[in-house]
Amino acid sequence: MAVKIVLILLLFSVSLGHAQRLLDVECQSAVGVVGEDTTIPCSFNTITENLDIYISAVKIKKKGQKDPLFYINYNDQVVKGDPRIKLPSRTDPSVLFTSTTVSDEGEYLYELQTNRGVIKDGRFNLSVTGSAEYHQPVINSWHKVIKDRGRAELHCGANSGYPAGTIHWFDSKGTSWTEKATMEIKEAEDEQLTMSSTLTLTSTDFRLEPFRCVILNGNLIKVEEAKFDLWMIDDPLSSPDTTLLLVGVGLLVLFLILLLVAIIFLYFKITNKAQRVSSMEREMQVMV
Repeated sequence: MAVKIVLILLLFSVSLGHAQRLLDVECQSAVGVVGEDTTIPCSFNTITENLDIYISAVKIKKKGQKDPLFYINYNDQVVKGDPRIKLPSRTDPSVLFTSTTVSDEGEYLYELQTNRGVIKDGRFNLSVTGSAEYHQPVINSWHKVIKDRGRAELHCGANSGYPAGTIHWFDSKGTSWTEKATMEIKEAEDEQLTMSSTLTLTSTDFRLEPFRCVILNGNLIKVEEAKFDLWMIDDPLSSPDTTLLLVGVGLLVLFLILLLVAIIFLYFKITNKAQRVSSMEREMQVMV
C-alpha cells in the first residue's frame, strides 16, 4: 500500500512539474505551396506574463533524420544547414521556409536555447501542396547522322517539375507519335521530378518534320514544348542544298566528259583528213 502511495505521489509530482514549466514553445501546423515562402507560426508559452525571452541557439531536425537540418547560434554567430530556413528575430520562434519544395513536407523536432531556459521537445508539421512547372524541354538525337527513310531516336527531357506529368510527340501535321515513345520519370533529392521520353522512328520521313515534344503537367495542361528539325543533323550528302550541288557538279562533269570526247573525236577526224590529203599529194608527186 505504501509503495502505491509513493508511486502516485511521484507521478503527481512529475505531472505537476510539466504543468508548471517556466517555458515552452507551441507551433501551428502549416501548409506550404511549392516555390513560395512558408511560415510556421510559433510562440512561447510561459507561466509568467511579460517575460522577456531571447533566443540564443536553435536546432531543427526532420523526424527520422540523424543530422540537424538547420542550426544557428546567435552568440557565436554560427549558422549551418539549409540556407532557406530562417527565424524572423531573436524574440520570435516562428520558422520561415523560403522557396518551399516538395521534400520540405514532414514533421520536425524543434530545440531552442534561450535566456530563460532550454526547450528540447518542440515540434511542428509542414505539408506541401501545389505544383512546380517543368523547365523548357530539350530534344536531341542519339544518332549522329539521320538519313531520309533511316532509323532515328529522338530524346526529350524536362526537369524540376511536380507533380508527374506526361510527354507527347507530334509531327508537323499534328499527328501524335506518343504511342511509339517510351517515357521515364526520376525523382531528385528534393523530390522534384525529371521526365524523359524517347521516340523511336524506324523509317524517318523528312516531310513530317519538325517533330514537337510537348510537356503536359499533372492536370494535362500544356506548359512547355520544343521542336526538332531533322535536317539540322542530317547526313550532309543527303540534304537538299547539297543534293542540288552534287547534281550540278555531276552535270558539269558529264558535260566536260562529252566535250572531251567531242574534242578527241574532232582531233582524230582532222588528223585522219590531214593524213588522207598528205597521202594524195605524195601519190600525185609520184605520178608526175
